[in-house]
Formats: sequence, C-alpha cells, structure tokens
Amino acid sequence: MTSICTAPDCGRTLDTKSTRRLCHRCASRLTAQLHELQWQLPHLHACLYPDRSPTTGSIHGGRAHSPLPARGDVLNLLGAGSNSTLADPYDEARGDQDGPIPVDTMLRGWAEALAAHIRLAPAPWRRPGHTWVAWHIAYLPWTLTAEWAGLFHQELTDVLAHVRRITHTEPQRHVQDAPCPSCEAFGLVDEDWANYIECVVCGTLLTRNEYQTHARRVLPALHRIALQLVMAGTTTKDPDP
Repeated sequence: MTSICTAPDCGRTLDTKSTRRLCHRCASRLTAQLHELQWQLPHLHACLYPDRSPTTGSIHGGRAHSPLPARGDVLNLLGAGSNSTLADPYDEARGDQDGPIPVDTMLRGWAEALAAHIRLAPAPWRRPGHTWVAWHIAYLPWTLTAEWAGLFHQELTDVLAHVRRITHTEPQRHVQDAPCPSCEAFGLVDEDWANYIECVVCGTLLTRNEYQTHARRVLPALHRIALQLVMAGTTTKDPDP
C-alpha cells in the first residue's frame, strides 16, 4: 500500500524505504520554518514596544487615553498560555485568549507529543537560555517519523504567517539561472533557510551541490545560444536611413 505525505494539501507519495511521514519537499519546508522562526523571535521581541514618539498636531489631535505599554498582537504571540494545546479535551488552551496561540505554548504542546511518540520523559524540558524552537530543531529527525508531522507543519505555517505580518520580514526567493533538469522550465528557486533548491513548476528538489554540477553542465551552452540570438538580431536589424 502506497503511503501519502501527511501534510495537508500535499498528496505526494512517500519513500517506502523511509519511516518519515513527510515527503522530501515538506520535510525541507518544515526544517526551513523552524530555522526561520528561531531567527524571527528576536525581531518579534523587538516589536513588543510601540513607537513612543510624541503625538504631533493641534491640541485636539492627542490621544483620548494613555497608549498601551506594549503591543497586544505581539503579547499574544510571546505571552504565556496553557501548558499544552494537544491534550486539551475542553479546548481551554485555545479558548482562553483572543488571537493566535502563543508561540511557546504551541511548541511545548508539540514537544509533549513528540516526547510521547519516542518515549522520552513525559514532560520535556529545555536547557536554560535555549528556546523551544531549538529543542524542535534538535529532535527534528524524530518529528518527521510521527503521524502528526503534517499537522505540526501546518500549525507552524500559520504561526509564521502571524509573525511575518508583525516583523515585516519573510524569506527571500532567489531565482536561479539554470533550467530545471526534470521539466526544463526556468523555475528553480533558492529560498532562505531552505535545504534544497526547488523547482516551482514541477517540485523537483536539488541540493546546492547538485545544482552547481547541473549549472556547470548546461549554462555554457545556453550562454552561447543567447549570444548567437543577440548577434543574429543585431545583423538582421534594418540600417538607419
């Protein structure tokens, strides 16, 4: 029986020789998301306090009340929450606040699920000075074998969308010069924090070494063809009167 990637809306088949529950593409994206979130958290903390510049304009342009000492949308993501979001039969973890679930609450809930999955201590702990993101990065190989890996991937996608809207930062996509070796479309993209270069047309994944080898093989011929086309266009152009 063919196994399917557990990420919502993916549908790719899994390698039958692997115990992973995510395809290579989704596993790469989950890895990139964790590393991005680790990079985003200091920027999110920096957005906690609103601009404190004085109000300008006439006396009638002032505030009707004192401003909040911190941004509510950032507090929602950085503040404390229930200990778990998964073992929550009464939906109290998500119903006790307004807005998205706090980042630490979400990550600790999945850490508890992973601890149960690999039979670790029932209550996972993190080293002082480390984040739950770093914990998940360390245990990522085991996360990829869990049946709920796709749901974790989806929830991490949602959290990152909230964080990006606040920090106004997101991964940059760098279009590559060489065409895809599978579909020959010029759709290869190298995105920040990604482990692979991905074709946005057919979904082919290449390591950076594989891309460099491929580019060295095909780009010289493509450059010659481009130069010939330019020269042909120059020679066929009508002379000025």
